[in-house]
Amino acid sequence: MNALPRAALADSAGLEFRGATKSYGGKRALNDISIFVPRGSFTVILGAAGAGKTTMLRSIAGLEKLDAGELLIGGEPANHLEPKDRDVAMIFDNLALYPNKTGFENIAHPLRVSGRERTAIETAVQGIASKLKCVHVLGRLPRTMSGGERQRVALGRALVREPRLFLLDEPLSSLDAMLRIELRTELRRLQREFGYTFVMATPDYTEAMAVADSIAFLREGEIIQIAEPQTLYDEPADWDVARFIGEPEINLLPASYSPDEGGRVMLGDGIVCQAPPALRQGGYRTSFQFMAGIRPEHLRLGTPELSAWCGEVTDIEPLGTKAAITTALPRSEVRILVAATVARDLKVGQFTSISFDQDKLIAFDRTTKARLL
Repeated sequence: MNALPRAALADSAGLEFRGATKSYGGKRALNDISIFVPRGSFTVILGAAGAGKTTMLRSIAGLEKLDAGELLIGGEPANHLEPKDRDVAMIFDNLALYPNKTGFENIAHPLRVSGRERTAIETAVQGIASKLKCVHVLGRLPRTMSGGERQRVALGRALVREPRLFLLDEPLSSLDAMLRIELRTELRRLQREFGYTFVMATPDYTEAMAVADSIAFLREGEIIQIAEPQTLYDEPADWDVARFIGEPEINLLPASYSPDEGGRVMLGDGIVCQAPPALRQGGYRTSFQFMAGIRPEHLRLGTPELSAWCGEVTDIEPLGTKAAITTALPRSEVRILVAATVARDLKVGQFTSISFDQDKLIAFDRTTKARLL
């Protein structure tokens, strides 16, 4: 597993799991999880449904008890602490606002429970509502608010407490696309401006890439890779990570490597090309088979004399300024991302030549799925 470097100073600690394990009915939801989240960072837990994302957040909040391992918050052991003593705010996708309380009272609720004075509460609520641009709904009940307004009130209720950690469990999943973009931008702005520590769970890689300082990719209760967003995309730990991140999905083709003549790769459908740097510099001395990953944006339509393949266009998917072109090869198919202006000149059933950037090819072990280094 890749790991982010631990911060040098102890007081920079936001959150840490050490060998955390949690099972339900004999099935492990978390399997020996270790992760360090620096204070003031935005960390995203990314994975498919059932990967263990919510279990991680609930364990941090104290709503689930770990079977083994250690949890530290602010550098201090927290396994034994009750939820109310962890100084953690959790925001769920269902928002869970009090239906009979106004926006003001929903945001003010944590402060009233903690015994804050009325003037201090009013100042705090007005301040956070102003930051979130929801002052206009403070006097209204949740049923009269739009989805975005309810989401902002829910965020305000969490932010007004100023806890050590904010846990966000798919907080934008119920919103429409435009509002999701607006609110994730707002989340990122608030986190950067005020130095909050955010840990967010999502199955949406575009959301993760947009907001995260670092992403932890979770699969079946195990952290497969922790990296900055672009590193996760360019250097995935295995082909499951590579397939999860990116749209259209990465193309995977059977291939073989030969160390002869400086290193050659034979791709499916009989194409010979120069091996990518990872294989040329990897010290491999014998031939072997692997899976070659080529992202759609690294393929291009080219002239026949420069092409690697000739394929039949079987589908054209408009994506606004881009288009995804599916082409059938003799024994496989590939998807290519091209400019919309290029796609206009193509027709289903047409044959076209295809070339690719050989240095962008990613090699994966056929048995373990791991990226070859």
